Amino acid sequence: MSVRRASATVAGQHAPAPASTRRPRPTLGRHGRYSQRMDRQTLLGNGFAAAAAILFGTAYVATAIALRSFSPVAVALWRGVGAAAVLALVLVVRRRTTWPALRRLDRGAVLRLGVLGTLGGPAFLAGMNVAVAAAGATVAAFVAGLYAVLAAVFAPWILRERLGWQALVGFVLALAGTALLSELDPRSGSAFGVAAGLGAAVAFALYLVLSRRWTGGLGRMASTPARPTSTAGARSAVGRPLPGDLVALALFAMLGLVLLPVELLVEPRAIVPPAIAPEALAALGWLVVGPSLLAQLLLQASVRRVRARHSAAFLLLNPISASILAALLLGERLSPAQVGGAVLVLAGIGISSGLRLARPRRSDWATAVRPGPDSGVGGRRDPAIATPDEGPGG
Repeated sequence: MSVRRASATVAGQHAPAPASTRRPRPTLGRHGRYSQRMDRQTLLGNGFAAAAAILFGTAYVATAIALRSFSPVAVALWRGVGAAAVLALVLVVRRRTTWPALRRLDRGAVLRLGVLGTLGGPAFLAGMNVAVAAAGATVAAFVAGLYAVLAAVFAPWILRERLGWQALVGFVLALAGTALLSELDPRSGSAFGVAAGLGAAVAFALYLVLSRRWTGGLGRMASTPARPTSTAGARSAVGRPLPGDLVALALFAMLGLVLLPVELLVEPRAIVPPAIAPEALAALGWLVVGPSLLAQLLLQASVRRVRARHSAAFLLLNPISASILAALLLGERLSPAQVGGAVLVLAGIGISSGLRLARPRRSDWATAVRPGPDSGVGGRRDPAIATPDEGPGG
């Protein structure tokens, strides 16, 4: 009996254990798979935001090339007409969600769309184009990019947020950098271009802050440390939030509605010049496809994966990519004083925007991907063209 028991024990060591006693293989588990998915999503979100910022930066160089045949106003005009036509076609294809959104617009909503479209469209792009023509693509990119700093300063007065120290420090640094970019000579062409760029930055900053107020983005975006304003209270004050797609369409449509009469009165021959350089026509087409449409798609794809404020770090890629392309394609070079000013501007943008990359956190995934009641025309979170910390304009 003892021999049989011993042999059975030895045999049992080599026999497979019963299913109930087997040790389970280590697996990632629900939280492990969730973490891996988060890593992929945040990586994609950061990549989309960086690509959008670079595309926005190309707008300054493409504008400089288009100005070889067109006037600054004509470049903005055709850019808006082309982008509005493509976006209108998309909305027609999505008419099942577009028409109900249009029918819900009242007189106040139409007025708010007109204000946003004017600030973000003709006021910003015409000023930016004049800045490129007078001061060059590099200086214009750094000065017009100050909208992020100005939006952080305007937000407390319009959104009733607390003015953080980051906004003040960023504003002072950006102001000093702007003075150096103009080479401290108010009579120079650079100074005139800087003034035009500052006007464009002010217009776009107002567009961004009002867009946050009127599109229902107050509850999820903040460019400065502040006491969050309740989204419900903001909605009751301004009515139903505006759909992001309609805000984008208004922005491009107002470029044509406002700038076409201006150009007809001032310089009608500049609308369709008698001789158009091929590179100018190609640059104009790129302004419609790249910075106006493709960059917006990438930006919306980014904010659906990471919180909007995390994309603020990529604002710095906007003027940097513009300056690199301007040096390679246009041969532009900054003086030592202007280089110092550019560094100060970048520091101001970074500080006022709360420079921070996205980290994969459970709350970020839930708020960035889960569709909410404030969906745009497309039936999901469809933010307006940009918000103070969603990404750059250009």
